[in-house]
Amino acid sequence: MKKFIPILIVGVLLISGLGAVAAPKKDVESEKLTVTFNQPIIQSEEQFVTVKIDEADSFILKQGKPMLPSYVETFAFPFGTKIKSVTGTPANIQMQTISKDIKPTPKAVIVGQTVTASQKETINYGTEPYPSNWFEYDVGCGRYDGELSVIVEVEVNPVKYHPVDKIIEWAKEVNIVIEYDPAVGTMSFNDDYQLVVIGPSEFSSQLSPLITHKIGRGVTAKFVSLNDIYSGTYFPATGRDNQEKIKYFIKNAIENWSTGDVLLVGSSSKLPTRTVHIYIDLSPDPPDNEIFVSDLYYADIYDEYGAFCSWDSNGNDIFGEYDWNGETDDVDLHPDVYLGRLACRDTGEVTTMVNKIKTYENTPAYQEDWFTNLVVCGGDSFPDNNDVDEGEYINQIVIDMMDGFIPDKQWVTNGKLTGYTPTGVNSIKNAINDGCGFVDFSGHGNTNIWATHPHDNHGTWVPTPLPGGIKSTHIQTLSNGNKLPIVTVEACSTSKFASDPNCFNWAFMHNSNGGAIGSFGATALGWGYIGSGVSQGLIGKMGLDTFRAYKLDDAITFGEMWAKALERYITPSMDAMDIKTVSEWEPFGDPTLAIGEESDPPYKPDKPDGPASGATGQEHTYTTSTTDPDGDDIYYMFDWGDDTTSGWLGPYNSGATASGGKTWEIQGTYEVKVVAKDDHGKLSSWSDPLDVTMPRNKAFFNSILLEILERILERFPLLEQILSSMPIIGGLLDI
Repeated sequence: MKKFIPILIVGVLLISGLGAVAAPKKDVESEKLTVTFNQPIIQSEEQFVTVKIDEADSFILKQGKPMLPSYVETFAFPFGTKIKSVTGTPANIQMQTISKDIKPTPKAVIVGQTVTASQKETINYGTEPYPSNWFEYDVGCGRYDGELSVIVEVEVNPVKYHPVDKIIEWAKEVNIVIEYDPAVGTMSFNDDYQLVVIGPSEFSSQLSPLITHKIGRGVTAKFVSLNDIYSGTYFPATGRDNQEKIKYFIKNAIENWSTGDVLLVGSSSKLPTRTVHIYIDLSPDPPDNEIFVSDLYYADIYDEYGAFCSWDSNGNDIFGEYDWNGETDDVDLHPDVYLGRLACRDTGEVTTMVNKIKTYENTPAYQEDWFTNLVVCGGDSFPDNNDVDEGEYINQIVIDMMDGFIPDKQWVTNGKLTGYTPTGVNSIKNAINDGCGFVDFSGHGNTNIWATHPHDNHGTWVPTPLPGGIKSTHIQTLSNGNKLPIVTVEACSTSKFASDPNCFNWAFMHNSNGGAIGSFGATALGWGYIGSGVSQGLIGKMGLDTFRAYKLDDAITFGEMWAKALERYITPSMDAMDIKTVSEWEPFGDPTLAIGEESDPPYKPDKPDGPASGATGQEHTYTTSTTDPDGDDIYYMFDWGDDTTSGWLGPYNSGATASGGKTWEIQGTYEVKVVAKDDHGKLSSWSDPLDVTMPRNKAFFNSILLEILERILERFPLLEQILSSMPIIGGLLDI
């Protein structure tokens, strides 16, 4: 499906689809990068060793092969650039003998599949060095940081393993050189429509307020009906079927209207979908040969040469093939437009979504106090030797990444998914109804349900009530009003809208009393790794990359969040499971939806200053300060370490001291920390914590002692005169 290019120098000519003019021949230009690596870190784990390198940011993950570190670098060039060659040369190669085999890649299973002990580990290291090359690369075309670009993905493999001799080779550095001819000519456009909304004519009236709203926000927008596309109203109707006509229309919109965002409006019965075909060999188990919907088809307009990418390179009218009856299509996978779908079934759902989008952006939501709440839901997804609760493990990585957000852990281990007062389902609903910016579900799913397991109890499904699971019908009763989150679901088939028009992810969207403003999930069976490897690839990593796109890549629209997540995931070494993971990741939402603003966040606030101990029942005051690089006003929130916060305090001028007061009623030691945000909603990191100890107060101990004394004196009244002469006791008796 992807076209993987080996280490040999290969000329790649990228033919511009945007009318670049010819120019005199120029000398070839080059981009160079030297990647350096420290010595591998070898750690022993029972019968295996693990190999890590500090500088590596990924792993080579192939079933039955050792799990080895890799480093991925992305290069972006202007559309029309001609890539002549890509080379990678290792230098300063070292060798080291290890005592055991390298730990294998975690077992990949369909999320929800029953896992047997024999499936937990497979090893097929062979006799040849692995991997065979020091690097791989792939050339594609996609929208990178908002610009249509030629994208070169380079994956460096700094470690090779010789399984027969138990020796590793590692390169201290790898020199990457990309030679290219620069793009020539300029782009000219007949009109400017940043956003094109595509849907059936019957939705035109309901979508008109959305077009007006977008134009009012400075986003040039246009509604185009399916009839307009099929009849060639704006551009000649080209394509073998309606799906291809829509895709060719999007290509023309890019080249004539400067379109960068496309919103599809309609369920599968209202706006056609493209199904893709991926075969995953699970021998000796039955294969995964699911045919499923991928809206990425409509966003991946150009192939690696800059020509139209049909997703049917062999011309057999079967799309997105990977090893399907031995056939594989050359599919680029990089989105060339930011895209989203509103899978509306009728005009009522269109009106609901338009109203939600307008309210969310007019507020704007990301500046509201509730937006910084983060709800995460998880439990134990698979039985594994490491006793990792995979759902909670993924959730915790999301929490750590979303630094500055206030997490609400809807977990099995803290009783929120298994309790009966309220039930687990109601606990999740209450958390969302309180308002939050994001929700992460990690576990199992089907078209209309999400569920997980208690630790090491995979015959029981939660959240309660039993038989367990939160369903689409529960989601439709959410009442969070305009406090609308973006929901990410790492599970099977929760976005399978073609077969279930009220699927779990879409149920969040069409709820007129709340629900969500955007959601991400799988349109097919999802794959995941068992144990701690759950975060390294497949649907677990896809969910994490979606949050990384928001937090680390500064995505400020819903469409950017989706596209940047895919760009993070895509590497030259992807196999069938990876390609399926990318292809099935469905974005329900408006691609131009503003989920943030361009702004630098405040610097990390000072550690709270105030008493490190004190008495319960008394208010204690703590102060902090920070500055904002843009000079914006700043708001602060103290986390008091007892599951309560100060709420947002402010605004304060940049650099001014902020203060908050807290009264603890229960003795204990509390970690007090503080986070800041600017008036654009950008969050700082959490401050370093201050440990505060609250012993029981003096009045509490005096009351206990007085009660004891009174009972003694009732039995021995002559003791009162003796005790009264003692200063401490006498003072107590005078109370």
